[in-house]
Amino acid sequence: MSNKRNKEMQDPESESEEEQESGSDKDSDFDSDGNFVGDKELQADFEGRNPEDCDFHGIKQLLRQLFLKSNVDLGGLAQIIISQNYIGSVVKQCLDDGLEDDDEDDGSDGVFGITTVINITKRKDEQSIKQIRTLLTSLANDNADDQTKALVNKILSDDSNHVGLVINERILNIPAAISVPLFSSLQNELDKALKKNMPYVFQYLVWICKTYKTGDDESEVLFANQEEKPLVDEAIASFDVDVTEQADLSQWDYDGGAMTPCRKVLIFEGNKFNNLVRLLKEEVENA
Repeated sequence: MSNKRNKEMQDPESESEEEQESGSDKDSDFDSDGNFVGDKELQADFEGRNPEDCDFHGIKQLLRQLFLKSNVDLGGLAQIIISQNYIGSVVKQCLDDGLEDDDEDDGSDGVFGITTVINITKRKDEQSIKQIRTLLTSLANDNADDQTKALVNKILSDDSNHVGLVINERILNIPAAISVPLFSSLQNELDKALKKNMPYVFQYLVWICKTYKTGDDESEVLFANQEEKPLVDEAIASFDVDVTEQADLSQWDYDGGAMTPCRKVLIFEGNKFNNLVRLLKEEVENA
């Protein structure tokens, strides 16, 4: 039985066929990691699927975007995501059936995004989750105000508070619109899991957003995943982390200025998840 969940989307704007097929000057449009960085938009159809073993390396690479050089076993975390494949989706490019069958066991290079949630209380004894819990405590102690530090330490030290870590990661230039069906699917999966008494009732949610501070005074904040921007106002606590020293490129040009890479850690009440998804969808629809 196939474990695919099709949530196909197509970029609204695309090149002509002639432009797509002329590859002589395309190499400069891709960075060393294969991410498209050119000015033109390429046409592609995507779908969400349950994570599979063949997605391991692709998921791990996406996790590296989020955690950079932090002391987290990304391979172990990728394995956890795959092991709970009834929760969450990977984003893959739609292929013809014939091509899909040929490439079914090939791997990992076709993972364009991952959206899921992990119970970091229930799994607290697994190495990668231990490291994430330690990382969150350390980041809060170094960057948060006293009230937020106390909250982080409280929710991670009391096992009666189940904490969910939301992971919403994708490669550069995949449009925000793709997040809508992915989070709708995640909502449905969580509802089904709860009906089976599985451990997905969360008292708190932690969401780590990739952000960039801009301008001379770094007063403006840009979100790598634009749909996450309205969630900030719903957080019961938050703090920012400068990751310049961990990023391979510390600054990027932005309208004549520069962007400094950061992480914004948001903490929510667990029962607000559906409201967060609603706000996320509204942000995409109103963009």
